Amino acid sequence: MNDIDRWFDRTRRRENRTVSLYACLLTGRMFAYFRYRLRYLLVVDGTNFAVHVAEFLVILTTLGGLAAYTVMILRVGSLLVSGAWWGLLEIMRERVRGLSESGDRDGIEREIGAWLVLSVFAAAAVTVAGAGTLSALLPQDGDTIGHVYAFLIVIELAFRMPVRVLHSGMFATRRVYRPLWTLFAPTVVQLLVIGAGVMFYPTAAVVVAIIVSNALSIWITVTFAIRLYRLAGLWPNVRAPGRRRLRLPSIPVRLGLETTLAGIGLRLDAVVVLAIAGIYGTTTRAFDLTAGLQTWREIDAFQFFYLALPLFRGAYEATSVFYFDFVRLRRLPALREYRVWFFHQLLWVTPVVTLYFWGLAAALGTWVLPGIPFSFLLALLPLFVVRSFIGTYQIRLFAEGRYNSLTATTVLTAILFGLVWMDANPASDLLELTAAMIVLLIVHINLQHFHDRVPSRPTQLPLGDWIRALAAEPGPVRAGTVNVPEWIPARQRSAAVRLVREELRDRGCMAFHSPTSLVFYERAADGDRAGQLHLAMQAVTGGAVNRGRHWSDSAADGAAALDRILDSKWLRPVDTVPAPPVNPALLQPEFLAIFPDGLVADLGTRAGARAMRGLDPDLLVALLPKAVRSLDEDALVILVAGRWLSPIFDRNKVRMVFVLPPDPAPEQFQLWLRTLKTWRLGRRPGEGVVHAK
Repeated sequence: MNDIDRWFDRTRRRENRTVSLYACLLTGRMFAYFRYRLRYLLVVDGTNFAVHVAEFLVILTTLGGLAAYTVMILRVGSLLVSGAWWGLLEIMRERVRGLSESGDRDGIEREIGAWLVLSVFAAAAVTVAGAGTLSALLPQDGDTIGHVYAFLIVIELAFRMPVRVLHSGMFATRRVYRPLWTLFAPTVVQLLVIGAGVMFYPTAAVVVAIIVSNALSIWITVTFAIRLYRLAGLWPNVRAPGRRRLRLPSIPVRLGLETTLAGIGLRLDAVVVLAIAGIYGTTTRAFDLTAGLQTWREIDAFQFFYLALPLFRGAYEATSVFYFDFVRLRRLPALREYRVWFFHQLLWVTPVVTLYFWGLAAALGTWVLPGIPFSFLLALLPLFVVRSFIGTYQIRLFAEGRYNSLTATTVLTAILFGLVWMDANPASDLLELTAAMIVLLIVHINLQHFHDRVPSRPTQLPLGDWIRALAAEPGPVRAGTVNVPEWIPARQRSAAVRLVREELRDRGCMAFHSPTSLVFYERAADGDRAGQLHLAMQAVTGGAVNRGRHWSDSAADGAAALDRILDSKWLRPVDTVPAPPVNPALLQPEFLAIFPDGLVADLGTRAGARAMRGLDPDLLVALLPKAVRSLDEDALVILVAGRWLSPIFDRNKVRMVFVLPPDPAPEQFQLWLRTLKTWRLGRRPGEGVVHAK
């Protein structure tokens, strides 16, 4: 076996270990996907928690409570600033996704480069502000190593800002895969340095550990991000076009505020823990969760709740792993029902993950901080569970771009916690905070499920559905048609179709009536000016889409618009508006009569999901994306991994899959096409198949 054979063998084994989201959506094996994504994350989080505990206890025992409290304040502040930066970067990620779909490589490079320039300025501002604050607040006669350690936390935050930009430039459209060892290396190195140095000079060991581990972590992130940039043939361009000066990104003020506040809202656990731990050395009112029972009052809330901060955030961090999946499903409207089902399945996994982090908190209270009653740890379990569910809802709100809703729930959180803080009786704080979190969870449930229950207005439909939707429009509408040549590049075609979808969102609908021609309509209110959608498509494609028509005046209603379209011969004549298609299950006998060796899977049943599991893995991985793209071509049969198949969409979900046998005969293939065309026009299979065009 030569080197190439070994490389192919390793690649094949790696691909066989990969679990695909799209394949799991079709086969119903979502828990296998969750297990695949979380299999190492929980171990990494547990190791990071051990480092967090060791670091804080060393600082507390060697430098004292004031230094430990300063570290806590800096860590909390770093979480908030990094959350705000992550939220703001969603503007860049969303732009990169749009530019990637349109194939604008130069635009991607300029966008990432502009944000890199901004990140350098932001990092410099963070460093100066952090250094000034530390010099003003820390005592001049304090331990020098404590000052250095505090400043290193600020430097760590600053360095990670441009690194986050570099990573997000790729993460916007694809996952940044790294070898397994890179997940554990920084944490393991940090533990080794602290463990080796704790016997000689503990405080210096902590400083060295944070320097070495952060340097290694940044090097790993930058190395594998750059490797992916090279594979994609991209490189950030920091210069303005045609100029020598650096370029900054364009950030709309309102959108910038919304994304920043949403990012901060995802990190408010840190502020809550600070309020529970109390303001060091003052009598300011703090949430006292240990006042409920006499046996709890000896608990050091300052230590316990700061050390437990990563555990409170643990379930949210686990959910954030699926942020990329929510974004992928959100950008494919034809998969809306899959997105909802994926979210509901994730809710079942959330409490299981929560129990893991609560178990670490129990271990902390049992072995690391002895003297904490188990009854207290048990009383915290509802807080852990409720917080984890809220985090799952929050990450979906963020991934779907509903920043205002996320900010509104954050404001509600502040109000509810403020009401608890106003109650002077600390004995009820734990109960009241738990009740406030339950109220917040109920709000999230109703907000999200109301959004899911609202029927979506699709912007693209098959031709028969489009005709029915147009005929049912009660108000005035304008229509247009555009020819998209076959010879234009696929990315240009995708950009043109995406432009039509964006322009028609909540205003109209489009459909392909041939592989090279689409027709659309838009609702016209009184006083609306006629759009120039066909001209905009010409501009996007550089004039390749050069034939289009659009009414300057509107028809009285959808029925009148359909008559006008038929009179203009934009469509083939139809006698009446087609009836809605009958149940797609009725296609099964017809399909098996044509292809006795074919496979039919009704994905609305368990038997159908099990039937899909027997298909080739490459076919399962590519089926859903290709089925969505087939809507752009109005294709009835698509080729996936060497097999012809027909996916039948029903309410934004693939309801049935008809897999043709290998190498079907041409006459069988044509008969199946005619059957599908007849079915889509609302006729029962076998009814007029021979005469259907």
